[in-house]
Amino acid sequence: MTPSGPSIPGPSISGPSTPGPPPGHRPDLDEAVETWSRMNDASLLRSVAAVILGFVALTLGSVLTGRLLLSLFGVEPGTAPGVDFIFTSLGVRLAVTVLAGFLAAWAAPRAPRLHAGVLAAILVFFSLASLAGLSASGDPYGPAWYPIAMLVIGPVGVLIGGVLRARRS
Repeated sequence: MTPSGPSIPGPSISGPSTPGPPPGHRPDLDEAVETWSRMNDASLLRSVAAVILGFVALTLGSVLTGRLLLSLFGVEPGTAPGVDFIFTSLGVRLAVTVLAGFLAAWAAPRAPRLHAGVLAAILVFFSLASLAGLSASGDPYGPAWYPIAMLVIGPVGVLIGGVLRARRS
């Protein structure tokens, strides 16, 4: 016997001898919570601002270049645009969307391609809404494939811009 009393065999009160994760530890959830808690309000606002910057650049670029092309090619309301206008418009649309994706990725605090992807998803939503409006009006502008080509070129261009920015960093 020891001075403190009899020795009783059994589990140790201090716990297991091998260290392990605490009870209830969930690595994926714990890591996500830790990442979220490290983010400060400024970086979240900067992420939102990055996507907004890309969207504003896309909107202004599309409207301004669209009006410029309409006047340069002399396309009047109610007249069918020519083939040269249509392909120039598609090329300019691609350039504007690449620039918008690049700007969104450039302004992003981290994950530039993700921010470009969010902008591309927003663009898909608005493009589908526009396509639905065109088909509901029954008055197509140009050939039937043109709105679909615009729907594809827009998000692809934004993603290309995001990738180009990510590669530059």
